[in-house]
Amino acid sequence: MQHTILEAIVLAGCVAIVGMPHGGLDHLFGQAVLEPLGGRWWWTWFTSLYLGVAGLMVAGWLVAPAVTVTMFFLLSAYHFGAADGRRGLAGLVEGGAVIWVPLLARPQEVSQLLAWVIPAGQPEVVLAAIELLRLPLIVVAAGFSVYLLTLAWRGEMALALRLCVFAGLFAAVPVLIGFGLFFCGWHSPHEMWQLARWANPTRPLEGLATVVRLAAPWAAAAIIATAIIAWWFAESRSLTSVVVQAVFLGLSAVAVPHILLHTAVDRLGANPLIRRKLQCTSVATI
Repeated sequence: MQHTILEAIVLAGCVAIVGMPHGGLDHLFGQAVLEPLGGRWWWTWFTSLYLGVAGLMVAGWLVAPAVTVTMFFLLSAYHFGAADGRRGLAGLVEGGAVIWVPLLARPQEVSQLLAWVIPAGQPEVVLAAIELLRLPLIVVAAGFSVYLLTLAWRGEMALALRLCVFAGLFAAVPVLIGFGLFFCGWHSPHEMWQLARWANPTRPLEGLATVVRLAAPWAAAAIIATAIIAWWFAESRSLTSVVVQAVFLGLSAVAVPHILLHTAVDRLGANPLIRRKLQCTSVATI
């Protein structure tokens, strides 16, 4: 149990320091999308929509956890795949490996973690639901293996090797460690570097400093909000379950509006860091 507590605390620290900042510029993404529609009052639209979606996610864990976790997993898989430049089914399978591999290889561990995240969750109920997914997950794993061979055949060895290493990692190590290595060691730094290149295409290191400076206050606000949510749900449970719940409730609350904003900006071809004005006719096509 002590090892699990350490895993949870290390994950929470890494998410706070490395993971949260890459979403700390979401207000600029919101401005790029909403300012053409709302003028100088864009921030009222942004605040209402962002906090509204975040609140719905937290409420969803309470009233409809099965629907909420399914939507969260699918959106996360899409976002992780899209961040690596993969779209469609391939993007879902690649980006979702951090989810479907542990569901297949470590179902009991995942069921315990989800039972901690879901208020009043029961591990045996979650495990029974995961077992229903076993056959579809085996099909996904078989398709993924074929896909890796196809990538190797096409000469995309680096991509095939990376996906293979990550899949093996997710199967072999505890879920919190695997997720932390992927989210804080790959996805978040990749996103931060993209933001840095947007901020300063010719000097991305200077752009990274700008991004960190702009993102820090908003990331800190998200961390504080997550701590408040954790305190609200804590009751008299173990430290491990409280920390795990705080991390994943907090991530889900900010991840969904974050993903929606990034999708909108990608569709518009905008660069929020240079405050490029977008036409209302473009926004209407989303």
